[in-house]
Amino acid sequence: MSNSITTLSRFPANKLSPSLLSRIKSAMDSVIIIDAERRIVLVNSRAEQLFGYTAAQLLDRPLEMLVPSQGEDKALGLGTTSTLRGLRSDGRLFSLTAVIARVSIQGETFLALIAPGGADSRAAEHSRKPALPADLRRWAATTQKTVEIEKRRFSRKLYDDIGQRLSVLKLDLDWLEHSLPNESKLVPARVARMQGLLDNIIAMTKNMASTLRPPLLDDFGLLPAVEWMAENLRKRTGITCTIESSGMDAKLDDTIQSALFRLVQEGLSNVEHHSHARSVQIHLHRRSGHVLLMMRDDGVGMPEGSENKPGCYGLIAMQERVFVLGGTISIRNEPPYGVTIQASIPIESFFSPEQIT
Repeated sequence: MSNSITTLSRFPANKLSPSLLSRIKSAMDSVIIIDAERRIVLVNSRAEQLFGYTAAQLLDRPLEMLVPSQGEDKALGLGTTSTLRGLRSDGRLFSLTAVIARVSIQGETFLALIAPGGADSRAAEHSRKPALPADLRRWAATTQKTVEIEKRRFSRKLYDDIGQRLSVLKLDLDWLEHSLPNESKLVPARVARMQGLLDNIIAMTKNMASTLRPPLLDDFGLLPAVEWMAENLRKRTGITCTIESSGMDAKLDDTIQSALFRLVQEGLSNVEHHSHARSVQIHLHRRSGHVLLMMRDDGVGMPEGSENKPGCYGLIAMQERVFVLGGTISIRNEPPYGVTIQASIPIESFFSPEQIT
């Protein structure tokens, strides 16, 4: 088996940077990438050695061929180090320590499984925990930043283009309503209904734009955007939200600011739709080179293992956002009630902003 990298023809490997392909090819860790159907689309030579198959035998085959179903209690946990059961070509099961990361290429989502060593490093399977290669973390971070840029662009378009056009149309309807003859009764009533419908459309458009990415976040920073979300939550649901902060006056890197905003947004969405809570607390503090976020509600809590359960994309996405920035996050029930989310993100991350533009 040569030191090579083999991909399935439909996998857009040509969209990966040469440096990333070179890193995967020469990695001391085994790298396997699977598609949305959990079928293998890329393997490097270390993965061939570890499992005892050739790339030709693995490509387009289900991941379960190498990593048998782990059961509900062992779902693949994105952004975390997991101990799984591996299956070699000779039928032997072994303990497999791996990190799972989600990456996106040309709008298509893939999962990357990174595990230590090959067949010539059996001891490493038990003694060494893999670190997700920095190139793959930058790759995932680039995906997140690209998505945020697109959300910002589309939000601005909704506000500045569609929103303005709707406002002009409303002014025209106002003019028409006041210009109609007084003796006409049916037409003014119809125009009034059109006015009401247009008001609803304008409100929906602004709400969609703010949900995508509120201008407050880019114009005034993280705290005003979080306060805006908290006030909207109170108006919609009656759930009170208190915010405490310290050291947050200095501007954060946009990548970190966006990640924290999305963490709070997803956390408040879970509170609104699942927690049956009456109140939620948000703490944001900047200290010792890190930004610390804590969210705690007084709701009913969540079923055990929900943070890694398939289908719980919001909780999984929260973990991913923190992980690719080199941070840590815990999502847990807080006796006697409610859920606590704690995250810490280093301000000086493992990449500089220009590396992921």
